[in-house]
Amino acid sequence: METLRHTDYCRLLDFVAGLQESVDVATFGSRLIQLAAELLPGATIAFDQINESSGQYRLDHNVPLDLTDQIKVHTRLQEVYRENPIYSYIQSGGKDQLVDLVELMPRREFQRTEFYQDIFRPYGIEHQVSVLLSRKGWINSLTINRDKAIPSRMKTLLALAARHIQLAHQNTCMMEDITKAVATTEVANLTSRENEVFFWLQEGKRNSEIAIILGCSPRTIDQHVQSILRKTGAETRTAAVRSGIKS
Repeated sequence: METLRHTDYCRLLDFVAGLQESVDVATFGSRLIQLAAELLPGATIAFDQINESSGQYRLDHNVPLDLTDQIKVHTRLQEVYRENPIYSYIQSGGKDQLVDLVELMPRREFQRTEFYQDIFRPYGIEHQVSVLLSRKGWINSLTINRDKAIPSRMKTLLALAARHIQLAHQNTCMMEDITKAVATTEVANLTSRENEVFFWLQEGKRNSEIAIILGCSPRTIDQHVQSILRKTGAETRTAAVRSGIKS
């Protein structure tokens, strides 16, 4: 890794701190783009979220486009994104979190693809490094794009930031799943916090683990569990889960 400057570390710390702010899945991409642009000034940055089953494609970026051009780019991306070597890399089981496009396909070969001609070339993009984020059923990537080779210092910053990006993304997705689960399977006489606790009981979590997830003490979780048992009429937590009662 290349040696970083003091200002690089300062920007990295600000970036990691910014990732701690709670946002929902719908706004995670735009927030990530804002933070990444401050970490890596001068880069064209995009965050792609592709649902493999539905084909839903969400794109956040910092390219100044009017609405017509945004629709045009989004539509074309949905048609040609599989030509991006990153897609083939993911489909073949590639595990690296930080991937440089130049290492996946010869430059001249890539320039013959419609993806390059319709997505890269019109915006002067020649080089791309991606941070790949794991989410079951989805393809998620933060891409750093430039007209020139991406400096090793920028790659070093990305490598250091990648794990924090992954954790922030996982937490955001997890909270969305919890919210959906609670909203669709709620027991009427449980409080919203009790429903959250019950959800994690059903997932097999211990009180100490639930306390960490929800940011409170194990004693508080124990009190919620006792209340849940009383309200559901179950004698033990295992009985409550096995009874088929949904939170």
